[in-house]
Amino acid sequence: MKKVNKIIFYTLIILFLLTLSTAAQNQNFSPEFFRELADVVNKKPEIEVPDYQLFKLDNGMKFYLAQDKSLPIFEVQGYIEGGKINENKNNAGITSLMTETMLLATENYTERELSLFKELNALSLNLSVGSDRISIRGNSLKTESTKLISLLNEVLRRPKFEGKHFERTVNESKQFYKQQFYNDSSLLNMYFFKNLYGEHPYGYNYNYNLILDFLDQVNSKEVNNYYQQLVNPEDIVIAISGDFKLEEIKKELQNNFSDWRNSKKEFSEKYVNVQPKLHQKIIVVNKTDATQANMRMGYNFYSSKFPKRIPFMMGNRIFGGGSFNSRLMENLRSDKGYVYGINAQTQYHDFGGAYYINLSLEPQKALLGMKAVKEEVKKIKTGDQPFKEQELFENINLYNAIFPKAYQHQIDVLNEIVYQKEYNNNSENYLNDFIKQYNGLEASEVQKIFAEELYPEIIFTVIVGPAEKITPQFKEAGIEFELINN
Repeated sequence: MKKVNKIIFYTLIILFLLTLSTAAQNQNFSPEFFRELADVVNKKPEIEVPDYQLFKLDNGMKFYLAQDKSLPIFEVQGYIEGGKINENKNNAGITSLMTETMLLATENYTERELSLFKELNALSLNLSVGSDRISIRGNSLKTESTKLISLLNEVLRRPKFEGKHFERTVNESKQFYKQQFYNDSSLLNMYFFKNLYGEHPYGYNYNYNLILDFLDQVNSKEVNNYYQQLVNPEDIVIAISGDFKLEEIKKELQNNFSDWRNSKKEFSEKYVNVQPKLHQKIIVVNKTDATQANMRMGYNFYSSKFPKRIPFMMGNRIFGGGSFNSRLMENLRSDKGYVYGINAQTQYHDFGGAYYINLSLEPQKALLGMKAVKEEVKKIKTGDQPFKEQELFENINLYNAIFPKAYQHQIDVLNEIVYQKEYNNNSENYLNDFIKQYNGLEASEVQKIFAEELYPEIIFTVIVGPAEKITPQFKEAGIEFELINN
């Protein structure tokens, strides 16, 4: 009975804390909300940098520790260096399979026992795979901090890659990737990114056929070998924030991780090669049951070290990546009525990225939409319609209102400090430097930098939708395309 009461008590507290967090962040991002924000001049924000201490073990594992007595919680966020970038053509998808399995069972706990351990102690722990590293996120009440550290120890150091839980995860993964062939957005991702990134791990993870081939032959030994090579203490850095005693937490971390030895393998990592054969190419993926056409237009872009990232970001917000009054939204949706929705995005990775524009529109308007996007790009490129100071002010003003909401909690600020210091060689005051830089931009500077990086002559296009409604307009215009029957 005591255990039941304990579970109920912890659950109610966590639900209360989550409710507070959700209420603080839940905004109605409607056109009216954006206009309301634009009418108010928002003060340039300042992010409070927490006092923290770097604690490093002899094996290279790092912990950034910052106390926070405001709530009775204990939170961890961090990274394992390595991810999809370390895969090859024969094991595409192995990192995701590995992390999913790591969370299910360990050498000391069966799947049921581990689930019960988390439930009884109200623990949360998750791993998520990115292109270049694996993210760690967990939390507990302060009274269960040692239990959370113990759970992290089990998951990171003693995962079990054999048994029914492993077989089930493989089968569930197969079903998931088979379903991607029936989803419009997934098909768009697959045919755009696997072509754009080509023979590179970034591309392999969008090739669902490659992943399914791997899952058909994978065994627990292969996943365990990959885990032994990839997950090592010298490649792990963790931020810890909450109500704890500094010396006690150091002792717990020492006890749990100091005897962990490295067995690292050096993976070969390479930059994405740009493929000229894709320039101006159009691929139509036939999806007969689609009610609209989903289109993506773009090209290879810079890595995460792109030095002009901030002015380019603001330029893109004016052009197509910002609010409802972006150039693309106003000109292609409000004025011309070509599209249901449109936005421009940048994807940065350590070894190459992508810049692209997404459109959803009537299949019969695919060619009109594609041409209209290129015209808008050319207007910026040639300077015929340069950015205005008012446009830049509106986006900076909006960013000043929204940006700090991502850093309301100390753990999120600390995690950003970890990421910037460990992977981008930036200072602990990066967030405030970032705010200062985008607030100091001028429209002419943003226009120049953004225009320099627009390349309408190399845009690669993928369209997913009913081919019978899409292809006639391209044939009539004498425009070549590749048709793929999904």
